Amino acid sequence: IHNAVMKEGNRGFTLFVFEVDLSDVPLAKVSVDYSTANGTAAAPSDYVSTSGTLFFPKGLPKKKGFITVKVKGDKTPEPNETFFVNLSNPSGNAVIDDPQGDGIIKNDD
Repeated sequence: IHNAVMKEGNRGFTLFVFEVDLSDVPLAKVSVDYSTANGTAAAPSDYVSTSGTLFFPKGLPKKKGFITVKVKGDKTPEPNETFFVNLSNPSGNAVIDDPQGDGIIKNDD
């Protein structure tokens, strides 16, 4: 899983997109569970916690999947903050190389 680094914005939500890559075209359906975790950023005040399962269909050349997390914008001066997206429970002979993506919320106030 790749990290996501973005400015938080001043209001509403900014979508942080985490890219998950497969090293090869899947010969069987592959899935991996994901969930967010607090770091210096905390749900629900800084971002919307989320969890689910990401699927990669058998045989299709799609080797990328995406996990989106909503980050809440504000006008409060604060240091940059971090939250995490954790991968677990791979199926279909998949192995997780990097189980944690960092979401780095850059302060823009």
